Amino acid sequence: MSRNREKKGISTIIAAVFMIAVIVLGLSVLTSGISFQNKLGQVVTETTLAETEQNKERIELRDVTIVSNKFNITLANTGILPVKIVRAWFTNTTDTLGWHRQYDNLNKLINPGDTLTNFGQDLSLVPKTNSSYTIKVVTERGTTAVFKIADGSDAKLHVRLMASQATIPSEQRVTITMLVTHNNTLADAVLNIEPQLTALLPSPPGTGSVTAVSGYPTPAKDANIILGGTRSYTWVYEVAGQNDTQFTFQGRLKDGKSNTDSVAFYTRILKVTTTDYATTAGILTIDYTSFRYTQHGDPWAPGWTIDSANKTGFKLDLNNNNASGTFWISKFTMFDLDPIGTAGDTAWYITNETSPGGNPPKIEKAFKCPAYGSVPANEYCLSIPKRQKLILYFAGINPNDGPGVAGVQQLTSKGQHSAFIIIYGKFCDAGAAKDCPGTPYAQNLPFMAIQSN
Repeated sequence: MSRNREKKGISTIIAAVFMIAVIVLGLSVLTSGISFQNKLGQVVTETTLAETEQNKERIELRDVTIVSNKFNITLANTGILPVKIVRAWFTNTTDTLGWHRQYDNLNKLINPGDTLTNFGQDLSLVPKTNSSYTIKVVTERGTTAVFKIADGSDAKLHVRLMASQATIPSEQRVTITMLVTHNNTLADAVLNIEPQLTALLPSPPGTGSVTAVSGYPTPAKDANIILGGTRSYTWVYEVAGQNDTQFTFQGRLKDGKSNTDSVAFYTRILKVTTTDYATTAGILTIDYTSFRYTQHGDPWAPGWTIDSANKTGFKLDLNNNNASGTFWISKFTMFDLDPIGTAGDTAWYITNETSPGGNPPKIEKAFKCPAYGSVPANEYCLSIPKRQKLILYFAGINPNDGPGVAGVQQLTSKGQHSAFIIIYGKFCDAGAAKDCPGTPYAQNLPFMAIQSN
């Protein structure tokens, strides 16, 4: 009996130990499972976070040129996270061998809203000026941005010509403007753009002559144009001919696949005097390429989009193509913006001078001057001699407004606006003082359009 009790006791102990082992093992397995699930959840969370951060990275191409035989690229970080560019590939897509160059360990940091300039200047790559390229950059998080850079001979761009004015007196000057627009979605940028303009024979033949004015076109050529951008080029010619002689100009891009566009205008034989109003019709022109604006402390900038919430100053060149007369400018001359589709407009009045330097550029002088002879004070303060040009500045809320920021106009409406330069003044003989009787003259010069945000 005693031995049986001992066996039962041992069996009980063994069973208890076994149960404890099972419980310990179960707890271990459960703990391991929970730990594995936690680790798996952490990996999933980290992967999701990395993918989310990667989706917040955005890199855009802002500019690309070739400087000192090296790429000079500007990249912008338009996302909400800092990015670090760690790798880049450059592929020559024009070369029949399709070569490419890879660069590692770049470590180029771009904070949100900032730009990286001079990218490519410190690389060994020497790009060919007559080739197209694909550029790929990779960030530390694995985001890839690809940009296609086309040579001018590989991309079709849109070319448009405009004549100002389309009808002019004989022996006067006409301004031809070429607008080159990059709307080819096959390339993010186009390099090596060089405009060409050809003056064809007058029609009927032998009835007129056309002479190019030295110093044009301006600019002679541009290195690049970004997708969605427009470049403008200007030529000036002197033309002479009988009534209704037609002169035709044809513009294209050198070595490019651009369409061609032609523009025609007519000359008239009209004796230019200060007493014949018709002789001066349409001979004030503006240089579209000279247009600039300034806002909230920024330097003078080209472009057509302004911020409606900020005071704005405009400037551009006005050409007097008259062969014999000086044009005196009235204080009522204005830069007028008319909202498209709605009522109301805003006018910027002329000022004597705006400082192009400094930070910010500022209005220095209102349109004011002392009385002279029969001319009252603050009128006809500026003049443009024959065949000369003058920089006009527009900023005043009213005639003679300024100086200082308080007198600077701003646009309160948003959207698209048609723009006009409305010129008031008088033509006088060359060398005449501003109290000359002269010939009163006014002209409305369309200035394309302005977009306000």
